[in-house]
Amino acid sequence: MNAWSFGSIRIGVHLGPYDDSKIELTVKSRAIGSTQGLGFAIQEASSSENIEFWPELTIASDNRREAIYESSKKALEIAERRNISSVGFYTLGLEVSRVPSWEVAEEIAKAIYIHSRWSSRVREVVVVSSSPTQMSSFQYAFENIEIITP
Repeated sequence: MNAWSFGSIRIGVHLGPYDDSKIELTVKSRAIGSTQGLGFAIQEASSSENIEFWPELTIASDNRREAIYESSKKALEIAERRNISSVGFYTLGLEVSRVPSWEVAEEIAKAIYIHSRWSSRVREVVVVSSSPTQMSSFQYAFENIEIITP
């Protein structure tokens, strides 16, 4: 596991699978592996009491960076309103959809970093990546947050 802190928020990045039963709010893909020709999908199991879903994105989505950032920001804002202290971001569905790992990492990292400037309730963020490549993208994003955040 890799760990960072922004303000009062501790951030851990784990290579999945990762049990979300102790995470109060989890962000996941609604369906993983949907393909147009075959028509199959897998839904990730979750033990978290509160679940938000990533928008359906693919490599062809024009607004994928903005959508990832806005969904991450929304989840953190929901956590604030509900007095939730731990949030988990699961990225498997985004990776299966072929959204570039660096885009996913940079947009989630930016949302956490900006939120940390005023956060009062969120104390822990767990990012669960689905591949070593994605883990290295998160490592780069968190270690270079001041460069990638306007």
